Amino acid sequence: MFLLKLILNRLVQTLMTLLIVTTLTFAMLAAAGGDVLNTLSADPLASAATVQQMRHIYGLDQPLPVRYWRWLEHTVRGDMGESFYYHAPVSRLLFPRLLNTMMLALLALFMAWSVALTLGMMAARRVGSWADRSCEAIILLASSTPRLVLALVVLALASQFSLLNFGSGAALSKAANPVNRSSSWLQIVLPAVVLAVPLMALFLAQVRDGVRQALREDFVMVARAKGLRERDVLFRHALRAALNPLITIFGYSLGGVMSGSVIVETILDWPGLGALSVVAVQSRDVPLMLGIVIITATAVFAGNLLADILLHLNDPRLRQNDQRHRSVQSVATR
Repeated sequence: MFLLKLILNRLVQTLMTLLIVTTLTFAMLAAAGGDVLNTLSADPLASAATVQQMRHIYGLDQPLPVRYWRWLEHTVRGDMGESFYYHAPVSRLLFPRLLNTMMLALLALFMAWSVALTLGMMAARRVGSWADRSCEAIILLASSTPRLVLALVVLALASQFSLLNFGSGAALSKAANPVNRSSSWLQIVLPAVVLAVPLMALFLAQVRDGVRQALREDFVMVARAKGLRERDVLFRHALRAALNPLITIFGYSLGGVMSGSVIVETILDWPGLGALSVVAVQSRDVPLMLGIVIITATAVFAGNLLADILLHLNDPRLRQNDQRHRSVQSVATR
């Protein structure tokens, strides 16, 4: 019952936020000046009548509220419109790019979680050990290095050792050279590493400090007094108690990875939503940009909803509070 109510509340919040965000995006793109026909207008071979006719065909001669309302009507019916730049339906352009960005984001999150859980648990058990000192160094370096710098370093190394053929789309080509098959894996692994490094610092600090604090709690001492193995004490009790802030961060990090992929995908030539959004902004492709905004905002809310559900499943205190709240409501209605 609680989960159903949570999902419905989040759905209403998502719809309201999408309406506000798309309205602001539409207005800001219009306020920036110019449109998709700017290049055509500067062409001396294109007459003013031709440009005006094209503007009428695309509906760019209509007032801004009318254009937004028409776009909203079509979007509610499941039609995101047609891209001005690519001359193709926006949905056909978005969903393959969305899958690429999601693969990149999930791989980056998996890398960050794997390193954080492994090294963080070791550091939490042994204060001052090599694992603890390594955590300090990794957290300092990873949190202070911008993704732009990391992407440029990876690009330089990949170009130096001829690891990737940038611009060829080798990661998605089915006709890739069998001799250089490893490049298709590196095409996604290297951007994922760049995205994972800042997350790794955040997750690692939370795992180490959270587990270290949980190991000092009374319930851990009771578990050890009962004769439980140290592995069971560590994973079944200490780690579970330290998971709540990690789950919350996970929900927000999904949106952060997708927004941070703009720089990484553009520099490292990964065909995802980030690289597509750069093209949409540069070409003033309003339907395409609004479609990207919808997909990205929905992914952020989906990540937050997933984090809330995992928190409810992991922490029995939340379920007890929910039961207590329902009991109070039932008594009050009698």
